Amino acid sequence: LKVLLSVDLFLFVRVLAMPRPVAATKKASPKAAKKAVAKPVDPVTASVRSVLAQLKKSSVEDTALEILLTSAKVTLPLEQENRAPMHEQVMSWIREQLQGQEQQAAAALAAVNQTLTSIDAERAQLAVVVAKAQEGRASAEELLKAKAAVSADRLAALDAQREADAAGLAARREKEVAVEAVLKVRGSVEAIQTALTELLGGTVEEKQVKKQVQKVCAFLKKAEGFDSALLNTLPSVLQKPASAMSQFEQTAAGAAVDWLKTHIAKLTEELGAAQTAVKEAETGLATLVGLETSYAAATGAEEAATQALSSAVDTLAAAEKAVSDFDSATEERRSERTATEETLGEVKASISEFEKLWMRTQKVADVEMGDGQVVEPAVPVEMACDESM
Repeated sequence: LKVLLSVDLFLFVRVLAMPRPVAATKKASPKAAKKAVAKPVDPVTASVRSVLAQLKKSSVEDTALEILLTSAKVTLPLEQENRAPMHEQVMSWIREQLQGQEQQAAAALAAVNQTLTSIDAERAQLAVVVAKAQEGRASAEELLKAKAAVSADRLAALDAQREADAAGLAARREKEVAVEAVLKVRGSVEAIQTALTELLGGTVEEKQVKKQVQKVCAFLKKAEGFDSALLNTLPSVLQKPASAMSQFEQTAAGAAVDWLKTHIAKLTEELGAAQTAVKEAETGLATLVGLETSYAAATGAEEAATQALSSAVDTLAAAEKAVSDFDSATEERRSERTATEETLGEVKASISEFEKLWMRTQKVADVEMGDGQVVEPAVPVEMACDESM
């Protein structure tokens, strides 16, 4: 086509369209003309139409394709004896285009077939993954079922023991409440001790001193066993840090500190006794405590089994989706192969028709027309092709 575009293209096409001298023929008899009308199927025209239809699919520029089609319409119907060198060149270009299409279609088909060569093996591998995932889910379901049964059994035993140890449970709870009360009181005393230490150390902001002194004195006023005589002195004494106090003031403040330390030590001792009482109460509930521990372990195992089952279900869903996606992709590839095979078949059929036209001689044309005569068609071949394009 590059060579074709390098000359006067339109002049070239007009030259191709000029009638070539043909061998002398007899005028068709009326009877023969009637036969031609009775048999409108023209194999040459059919072949030309097939080739032109395939040429239209060529991947060339629009202008070049238009010139190629115009030249082909004129050239394809000609017998070998009636072709000029220009016509032979056009036939060669047509053959190149058709063969190029055939090569492209064959390469595309080979590529598609290559993607399908290992399809069975790939599908089998995915099926194995699905089967393993199904086994994993079944195992996880069985494990969860077993763990849930253990939890249920241990809960039933725990409930029965709780009923049997109702009195012991009440006693233990009473001791636990005592422990909680002592802890609360000791925490309050320790907070006051910290506040007093901050005041004596002079680390409290000036605007917060009065408020913190009131907090300490209010607590000591309510505290059982604290010397009430000191309550009259402490509010003024605690307004200043220990470094600014007189000997008497330091003694008063020190008495408060000592009392808090003694009180905290006493509360700590009470706490120890209360905690010991709780342990003693639990001694009589050894079976119950063991069942509580066992049940907690069972519920933990059941929760882990539940999570394992959820993971197994997700794994199976992913494996099944992979199979579904693979099947969809395979179906697309098979459809692509079918379409490519059809394309290749169309190209081969057009090449076959082209070869018939390429090898066609005047003698063959005479036989096609019957009675050894060559009859010019009422409508030029190229116009007949235009009607179908």
